[in-house]
Amino acid sequence: MPASEPASDAGGQQHHAVHTAVPPALVDEYRAARSRSARIFARACRSMPGGETRAVTHYPPFPTVMERGTGAELMDVDGNHYLDVVNNYTALVHGNAQPEASAAIEAILRDGTVFPAPHRSQIALAEEIAERVPAVERLRFTNSGSEASALALRIARRATGRRELTLADGGYHGAIAPFTSGEPDVVRTPYNDRLALEATITERTAAVFIEPFLGAGGVIPAEPSYLHAVQDRAREVGAVFVFDEVQSLRNAPQGTAHALGLTPDLVTLAKIIGGGMPIGAVGGRADLLELTSPLVSGRLDHAGTFNGNPVASVAGLAALRRLDVTAIARLNGSAAKLADEIAAAGAAAGAPVVVTRSGSILNVHPGADAVRAPADARRAPGFRAALHLSLMLEGVYTTPRGMLNLSTALTPDQLRQVADGYTRAFERLTSQPGLLEEAGALAP
Repeated sequence: MPASEPASDAGGQQHHAVHTAVPPALVDEYRAARSRSARIFARACRSMPGGETRAVTHYPPFPTVMERGTGAELMDVDGNHYLDVVNNYTALVHGNAQPEASAAIEAILRDGTVFPAPHRSQIALAEEIAERVPAVERLRFTNSGSEASALALRIARRATGRRELTLADGGYHGAIAPFTSGEPDVVRTPYNDRLALEATITERTAAVFIEPFLGAGGVIPAEPSYLHAVQDRAREVGAVFVFDEVQSLRNAPQGTAHALGLTPDLVTLAKIIGGGMPIGAVGGRADLLELTSPLVSGRLDHAGTFNGNPVASVAGLAALRRLDVTAIARLNGSAAKLADEIAAAGAAAGAPVVVTRSGSILNVHPGADAVRAPADARRAPGFRAALHLSLMLEGVYTTPRGMLNLSTALTPDQLRQVADGYTRAFERLTSQPGLLEEAGALAP
């Protein structure tokens, strides 16, 4: 044990309170199997606020600290093993330490990590993306999806001379201004509500950002007709139509926009295009992207020390080339089957759930009522917390909000184990007196 790691859980007072509906025995079992994670978390609290540097990786009573990952498997610092259905929030479409991406990274590291100059690897990745995604005539790299959103907005504002930004309620395009709550010049429009578009997308709108499903909002798919209505309204008023494919690119061979017959002005990309390394990109119409060209007078300056760095570029190229039509079809088919199995397991255990899905990305929601809006995805927080801890104890690593996604690394046997893990987790919860009612999972 490192000398700087406390011998006891000295940071316990900094742990978040567990929801009152979560059985204490469940929390105790979680703690007992993660004593080293608790000590490391206490140590982290001395240098990072709340012991964390990323909001989504924290959950009560303290997060499990990972040691390594290979394929579809993870191992934490206490030696517990898990099947990974988080895949770093959809970024690892081929699982952990994917061999081709790892080999490409190891090879490029011998030449250097980043240069103050262009590198052939970034050109190769740009060409691969442009060939794959029809809407991409030109492309500019960033270091994350959040940065890609920021650049897309800057381009739209320069192109239109306008300021306003229209976002869907529950949409997520990055944790930076102006995409966070309470920012000026931002108009929110109800998701899947075509009637609201005339009032929320106007001649003052510079850009409309939309996801084909609300990723952080509960994996709630949009009606295709709604997405077409958003595109049509944006074109009608001269706004830039920005389609967020940060998560959804994995779901169709040429991207979800193309699969739905959409022709966005700009697309934002990240996650899988980096093969597990930090990356983002804005692609789209050549005339819009040329606003950032160094060959254009009065250009929109866009700098970034690590933009298009070779390590992310070679990893991303390896990942995209491996994600072919067959792989995508298998992922989506496996996800559809798993969604049915999870819903059936919940019903059989007396814990009804709704499983929403888009391609190979799913979200498990407590209760039997349909999930149509972001508010529906926030119901029964106690049940969610208890289900999350129960799944961890059953060796299934998923997200606190109930989102999961599949990787090509998952074998049929491992997928069966994931489904069985949900069955046992539901049985754990229904054996606890009053949990379902207290959590509100069965509330009418």
